[in-house]
Amino acid sequence: MSAIRKTGAPGAAAAAVGAFVILLAVAMLTLGGASASAAAATRHTRTHHSDAGRRHRHVRPRHRRRHRRVAVKRAIAMIPAVASWYYDEGNTACGFHAEYGVANKTLPCGTKVRLSYEGRTVLATVDDRGPFVYGRTFDLDQRTAAALGMWGVATVLCSQI
Repeated sequence: MSAIRKTGAPGAAAAAVGAFVILLAVAMLTLGGASASAAAATRHTRTHHSDAGRRHRHVRPRHRRRHRRVAVKRAIAMIPAVASWYYDEGNTACGFHAEYGVANKTLPCGTKVRLSYEGRTVLATVDDRGPFVYGRTFDLDQRTAAALGMWGVATVLCSQI
């Protein structure tokens, strides 16, 4: 005869394992376990199909915010430039006389330039070509030079607007 070993009621081990699994699931749901976060993750994700059958998972933001463009004032760098003045009469290379005009070789006609000299600032317009003396950047007409209080050759601070 073979010996049969009885450890308890039949199915007691299965009942104990079942109870443990149920307690584990309840604990994970109440404590925010993996299944709760997995449900939240699937709620806020979207699966895209690309070529070659691969799937890419992109997480969408919870709250969609509208992005507004905000005008940011740039700091304008004032650079030193050597300037002289000339008596502006007759025709100009650009074809017009500005109220406060400057001559420059490279800037396009009509470009606005901010000039500063000894605490005074003028917004001038490029209306002529020049200067034709080596080392000078601007030739100011007589009104621009008078507004800055500058006579002769001087170093001014300039920035393009």
